[in-house]
Amino acid sequence: MLEGFKEFMENELRLSENSINSYYSDVKLYEKYYKESYAEELKELVYADVKMYKQYLLNKSTSPKTINRKLTSFRTYNEFLIQEKLQTEMVIKDRDFIKIQKNKLNNNMISVQDVNKIKHYAAKDLKASKRDFCFVSILCYGGLRASEITNIKIGDIRLNERELYIVGKGEKFRTVVINNIMYFAIKDYLEERQQINTKNPYLFISQKSINTKKPVNRNFCNRILNKYKDLCKLEELHPHLLRHFYGSNALHNAGYTIEQVASQMGHSNINTTKEYLDTEKEDMMALANKL
Repeated sequence: MLEGFKEFMENELRLSENSINSYYSDVKLYEKYYKESYAEELKELVYADVKMYKQYLLNKSTSPKTINRKLTSFRTYNEFLIQEKLQTEMVIKDRDFIKIQKNKLNNNMISVQDVNKIKHYAAKDLKASKRDFCFVSILCYGGLRASEITNIKIGDIRLNERELYIVGKGEKFRTVVINNIMYFAIKDYLEERQQINTKNPYLFISQKSINTKKPVNRNFCNRILNKYKDLCKLEELHPHLLRHFYGSNALHNAGYTIEQVASQMGHSNINTTKEYLDTEKEDMMALANKL
């Protein structure tokens, strides 16, 4: 059943690899809890059971954010069961999610200085400096998701027009502007890449993908960023953190409007973009001390 659920998320919903793994894990844990609690296999979602599981998680001091993610996983599984004609109605409603007041103080925003450090070490890399510098530059100044950057094809790049064609969530097409840093990073990497004997159509290639026509996977992103996380002595470094840097930098420093950032980042809901208006705690402390 769960394997069918995974195929449903891949083929029907076209969710990212990270979301698929997360939702699959949540439902698998619930399936285990259900079997231990009721001594029977999970065949359908019952509202009362899900509600008791929610209370069980609260009693274990599970964070509201995690509980809401699990409810999202169950709602997706509910959709799958309905498609498979194993259930007739949605049992999880919007009211079941815990309302969380968003904290506009952000302690985990990466700084411009840290981004410069990452680019510095990427440019110095002995094995793949042009590739890594290009990869980091596109993440920092293009605001792409991990799944988007790994799926860039050579044919998606319009250097002269300063445009990058991206197919994002839900197969939505958008055009991302190539700034000066991205332009020279892509140009240098493409010149180096031409010396490699490969027919792979994707921009970024690894040793494993060089003789294929497949894109690199999410692990490729993590390997590159983990290397620079250690070199720069950062607590964390992942694609979404650099995507967040782009959104915040565009709004706070570059003077983009919220609508422009939403367009560049592929947000269908403007409220998602508003999250990038988060203020660093140090900035708020400086203001508070003026009171």
